Amino acid sequence: MKKSSSPSCSPRTAVAYARYSSAGQRDVSIEQQLADIRSFAQREGFTLVHEYADHARSGFKNASARTAFQSMMSAAESGSFDTVISWKVDRFGRNREESALFKGRLRRFGVKVLYAMEPIPEGSAGVLLEGMLEATAEWYSRQLSENVTRGMTDNAHRCLYNGTKILGYTRGPDGRYALNPDEAAVVRNIFDLYSSGFSAARICQQLNNQGVKTSRGCSWRPESLLRVISNERYTGVYIWGSIRVPDGMPAIIDQSTFEEAQRMKGKTARHVEQGAIDYLLTGKAFCGHCGAAMIGDSGTSKDGTRHYDYSCQSRKARKGCRKKSLQKDYLESRVIDFVLDFVLSDEHIEENADVIMALQAEEMKSSPLSAMDSEYSETKKKIQNINNAIAAGIWNSSTSAMLSELEASAESLRQSIEMMRFSQSQLLDRDRVIFFLHRFTKGDRNDPLFRRHIIETFINAVYVFDDHLDIVTNNREGNQRFPLSDLPADPAPDSGPECSDSVSSGVPNVSHPNTQVTIFRIAI
Repeated sequence: MKKSSSPSCSPRTAVAYARYSSAGQRDVSIEQQLADIRSFAQREGFTLVHEYADHARSGFKNASARTAFQSMMSAAESGSFDTVISWKVDRFGRNREESALFKGRLRRFGVKVLYAMEPIPEGSAGVLLEGMLEATAEWYSRQLSENVTRGMTDNAHRCLYNGTKILGYTRGPDGRYALNPDEAAVVRNIFDLYSSGFSAARICQQLNNQGVKTSRGCSWRPESLLRVISNERYTGVYIWGSIRVPDGMPAIIDQSTFEEAQRMKGKTARHVEQGAIDYLLTGKAFCGHCGAAMIGDSGTSKDGTRHYDYSCQSRKARKGCRKKSLQKDYLESRVIDFVLDFVLSDEHIEENADVIMALQAEEMKSSPLSAMDSEYSETKKKIQNINNAIAAGIWNSSTSAMLSELEASAESLRQSIEMMRFSQSQLLDRDRVIFFLHRFTKGDRNDPLFRRHIIETFINAVYVFDDHLDIVTNNREGNQRFPLSDLPADPAPDSGPECSDSVSSGVPNVSHPNTQVTIFRIAI
């Protein structure tokens, strides 16, 4: 590779490079990094000609995945700038070997690397300092990964809640799995029905019609129901990776019930229709006339063509509703297009990000971290008091046992607090939420999996009327369905679909004081 003897750019011409990791949730946002770089450039007399930023890209893994970084390296060869300014050493990269190679390439192009928040002196001292910072960044990245794995493995041996959400369970005050009575009743009902010969598809339809959700807040499908049926944890076996601890968590069903369900699965699973029609709005589409569920329906026309529709459950049961059926593909496409073209438009993405951030802040209020910190402090005080007693000459077997028990309790609390703090560090910042929302807009709206993902993520309920749909977006706590009785008679018009942004009469703001249910009306 030829060395650029004299860059063609004007002196002190620079580009900015910013990055945050998909795993390093504590990272400073792209905007803050760029703001600090701009201030540094102005203070030092550099002219910034371009800003490169990699969103959710690790600095430790292969740099080929950092597309903005690769574009910057290509531009450096053209001689359009003589300096790269990054926020800190670890933003340029956390892998020392790769960082050294890329900096060597930049030097051959006549380009140097500076750091806005870590000024490094010229000469041998600067080389040493930069090497130490790079080594520290790489060590931190490796150490974090090892510590998390070690901590979670230790938690698993003690049967502690390790972040795996399981229908029927919640995190107890002692850090272990505890029963969630309402969800546990759902699990027992699933096993009872399945063991009695009900098919997975039929049970899913029943659960969806009742508004019951999976542990992830999604509608039930045969695959998700069979995962419940196959989950041995419900017999009380704690499982995490290769670690298995019998009686490590509360049992919801007994062993004989589980074994009977496995026997039935061997018979019933073969009868689940392969390639069955997937009604994406099951559990989310409702009749605008009577409020009953709009369920999947099919039939054959006179010319032999098979058609698939959504039909009012009350009308199917001949209970007096006269709502006509609506073609499946048409209804689902109208909803998908509404989300992608309106909810996820550039005009509304930042509003959605604000709603998500508000919900996240509300969830943080119920964090047990404060109580755990207080308990840890009290335990440390008790240990100190016993040590003071020992120093004063008070010592016996009872004192020794108490001290050992308190020290074990303190260590367990310390590890749980570290894991809790790490979990909280994984919270999304606003920039990242906006980035994720933008990614939805890049999906293929004809892809079945993408279509399902869109509906499960953004749609709370769709009320089907004769000439329009009332669509309720998904900003309600726990995906609780917005009722037909609270729909406004005449939503005020807005750009795009007609919408009502201030529906609050009879609807508690359960998610956040500043979060309001939004209902959109679109013609069909």
